[in-house]
Amino acid sequence: MTNPFATADGVQAQHNLFRVLAAADDGAVSDFAKEVVAGRSTPRDLLTQQWAVESVADRTSAAIDEFQHLPETERTALVGQGAAFLDEYIAGLANLDVEAELTPPPRGTARDDDDDEPGPSLLRDAW
Repeated sequence: MTNPFATADGVQAQHNLFRVLAAADDGAVSDFAKEVVAGRSTPRDLLTQQWAVESVADRTSAAIDEFQHLPETERTALVGQGAAFLDEYIAGLANLDVEAELTPPPRGTARDDDDDEPGPSLLRDAW
């Protein structure tokens, strides 16, 4: 089986994913993604980060346990859907418009009024 992330779409999917993660500016994952986007690290380098290995190992172990407790028919169906799911996931990331995702909304846009009661807002009346 060919590594789906080694294909042109797979490479583009990883690039787009790490650009979005880098822009999130949300801790260690974002910091690592910035290193990948800058070319100082590769996605495989994530396996050398203890925090990532522990996090992935814990979640993977829990997912395996959950999978093993499913009925045989469900497990078989999920395995059969795996390749199509991965292809769809990679295609979605590869075709993601990262610039649109990273562009903040324009300032001064109208906001929805969150008042539960009809009528003028109390704050508007105070001005």
